[in-house]
Amino acid sequence: DNNFQYLCAAGVVFKLAHALLKARALDDFDLKDYLDLVAMATVSDIVPLVDENRLLVRHGLKRMESTKNAGLNALMQVAQVKGPMTSADVGFRIGPRINAAGRMDRPEDALEALTTDDFSKAKKLADLLDSHNRARQAEEMRIHKDAMQRLKTECDPSDPVIVLGSRDWHPGVVGIVASRMMRRFHKPAFIIAIDEQGLGKGSGRSIGGVSLMDAINANRDLLVAGGGHAMAAGISVSENKIDAFRHGFAKYVQDNISEHDRLPRLYIDAEITFSELSLDFLKSYELLQPFGASNPEPLFMSRKVYLTEPPRELKNHHLRLSMKQGECWRNAMFFSAAQRELPDPEEPWDIAFTINRNTFRGKTSLQIVIQDVRAHRTDAM
Repeated sequence: DNNFQYLCAAGVVFKLAHALLKARALDDFDLKDYLDLVAMATVSDIVPLVDENRLLVRHGLKRMESTKNAGLNALMQVAQVKGPMTSADVGFRIGPRINAAGRMDRPEDALEALTTDDFSKAKKLADLLDSHNRARQAEEMRIHKDAMQRLKTECDPSDPVIVLGSRDWHPGVVGIVASRMMRRFHKPAFIIAIDEQGLGKGSGRSIGGVSLMDAINANRDLLVAGGGHAMAAGISVSENKIDAFRHGFAKYVQDNISEHDRLPRLYIDAEITFSELSLDFLKSYELLQPFGASNPEPLFMSRKVYLTEPPRELKNHHLRLSMKQGECWRNAMFFSAAQRELPDPEEPWDIAFTINRNTFRGKTSLQIVIQDVRAHRTDAM
């Protein structure tokens, strides 16, 4: 049914099981008990959180808080997930640990963790998945650092694309690195891991206005294979054809991208002041959850915000900021921003941000998560 194209594989299985149980019910079996796994899969697979997916995830997240699944319980313990579950908890803390097993060539560890009834065994497997995730993060950082160095020597800064390949890169994490490169430089990017036989497996991520599938089809004679969709795609390419693909991909983008799409843009949902960011506002905001693909977190903007002290660098290049607007003070997180060029800290800033609930030592507060900053401007944009 085309009406259910948005479902991930777990969602399809859930719907099939639901239909079968309508035809023949089973005693002592409640399909709703598996909504926790459906919600986890739906969020982790980054499918659109629309229509029935929203219901599956909303109810599945509630089930996850009291899940009977030993593996999920162990993963939540390892990931230190407490309190009301959100799609962000799954997408950023639980999902990556499960996906890391496959990325590091050990998918059976994740399957075993989610199917065992023995919590002791599940805890050991959750610790192992956590270890896989740390290894994935280290490999990602290594490849990203190497790619940044290669970018200086192998790509022209004026090129509208990034295409890089190496025999020293793990194919399981090139997609994550492609995403980071795309976001940092606002250019479509393919990062390619080349095997010992000289065959490259690449993962691409795109910006608005550039379809990777159209670009692949325009250069299919240079590729062994290619598939995906407009914003994310995979290719197989011979090592000796990577340069030619880079040039062909660049020409396609140069010929097809609009002037509007060449510049990175943020689309603000609402302008708001610090004084409006109350816990009551947070409760109303949370009614819009679950957030995810096709239902992104609202993006807010506040103008003329001052730093009250120099930014404090945390691990992984994150920044903690103390900020003031009028008589209201707020703390904010700015992830992976320590190496960014920031506006003059003595002058006012405009900030674009999302918000979330932060609970620490039993106390709940509204946390600002900065997405971008600029020197304060008085114009309407």
